[in-house]
Amino acid sequence: MSVEQIELSQCFPFIEKELEDEIISSGAFKKIPKGEYVVKQGSYMNFLPIILDGLIKMYAEEDEVEFLLYYIHPNECCILSFNHLFNQEAVRFSAKTEKDTKVLCLPIEKVKEWFVKYPSFIRIILKDFQRNYEDLLNTTKQVVCYKIEDRLVNYLNEKAKLQNCNMIQMSHQQIASDLGTSREVVSRITKKLQSTNLLIQHKRHIELLASN
Repeated sequence: MSVEQIELSQCFPFIEKELEDEIISSGAFKKIPKGEYVVKQGSYMNFLPIILDGLIKMYAEEDEVEFLLYYIHPNECCILSFNHLFNQEAVRFSAKTEKDTKVLCLPIEKVKEWFVKYPSFIRIILKDFQRNYEDLLNTTKQVVCYKIEDRLVNYLNEKAKLQNCNMIQMSHQQIASDLGTSREVVSRITKKLQSTNLLIQHKRHIELLASN
């Protein structure tokens, strides 16, 4: 059994053997370094990405302001990409790797075929659609209902969980871009949070305190 077959079986143990064989023969396994685009807003997609290992950040850009949508974890596909199976419009989002990532790229024409042919493939799509939909609802809820200070705290906590580390190696500008605000606002709030012992602002990183 090849490495690709092992990885695919670990991600989706319930898929039919025939579908697994077709994915292996038709899909492209790619290793994408940290900080690289999987797809960039304004481009056109001809594949559906499934994350085998690593982490991808989904975000949109409007008037030169970036805004975090959600993250794609291993064993998940990009449901926003699925939307482009049925039209030829340029994508309205970007996907960029947060760490070295391995992606299985499935040709759109094959995805259309499998969606009709294999029940297990429908389960993958519907499962990820529900998860991404809930992530988008949570993002919208935070923007509408939460103060920027609360959003920043939630964002830093989520980052710590994703990295499994309370040392967050990000600039204030990077954080501001994800939250759709300014660097000055992030700097002001981190100073306030430091005064309340929620975090420590070091020169090159933010340390979340254990009591947070």
